[in-house]
Order: sequence, then structure tokens, then C-alpha cells
Amino acid sequence: MKLWILSGIAVECVLVFSTAQALELDPVTEAKRLEAGLTRLCGVWDWTVHSHTMNHREAKSKIVLPSAEAAGAEGPSPAEIRIYGDAVYFRWDYPGGFQEDSMLLADNKRLEGTFRTSRGAVGAVTGKRLSSCQQSKAETGKPEVSAEETKP
Repeated sequence: MKLWILSGIAVECVLVFSTAQALELDPVTEAKRLEAGLTRLCGVWDWTVHSHTMNHREAKSKIVLPSAEAAGAEGPSPAEIRIYGDAVYFRWDYPGGFQEDSMLLADNKRLEGTFRTSRGAVGAVTGKRLSSCQQSKAETGKPEVSAEETKP
């Protein structure tokens, strides 16, 4: 209990907090959520990292999300991806350290956010989608139509 005196008037205040409980997540639902998020990210991205702690140095590269195998293209990919709606977390591991990016996905075309490294560097990151992954006909649920079937 706290006692405050405001303009000569004593005021008592009691703060009551409930205990926090851990949220239990359904593994099947989480797997579906992650798969849907990775599908949204899948492709080649133009990546710009602007460091605020290294004399505002900028580095540009092309990255592949979620991985080179999934996107069918060569390029660097993060070691870990977490997706919660439009919020995206990336972890990049490299010799001697790591980088963590906290991003927001806008219109499935842009990623914008910030980064921090294990060495203390911080800054801004932007990504612009250059291409999307190609889904196979089996994934889209559309049957393959042969040229003979289309003739009247």
C-alpha cells in the first residue's frame, strides 16, 4: 500500500496484479501459421542495411527468403525466421556473432525495421521484393491442362 499526500490530502492506493500465465500454443496451428508466413515471404529481396553506429555505412545485397532451397535461388538466408502476422524476426548467424532484425511486412512487397548485432551495432533495414517463389500446380490446387483438352 502506498500513501501519497497531495495538497494536504492523504491518498491511499493499493495496486493489485494478477499472476501471469503462460500461453499454450497448439503445435499444429503454429506450424500452419509459420507455413503461411513463410509463403508470404518466399522470394528474392533487395536488402539494404544502414548502420547508425558505423558512420552511417550502408550495405546492399540480395537475399533469399526463407531459404535458397525453398525459393529455388542462390543467396544468403537467415538462420532463423519467426513470423507473427506482419511482424517478422530474422536471426543471421555469422562467424564470431549474429544479427537480429525486427521487421514489419507491408503489402507483401516491403520489409522495414531495425537490427542489432552481437557486437553492439544498430541501424535500419529495408527489403524490397524482387521476385516471388513459383508455386507448383500441385500446391495451388489447379490441375494441369493439356493442349488436347483445350481444343473444341
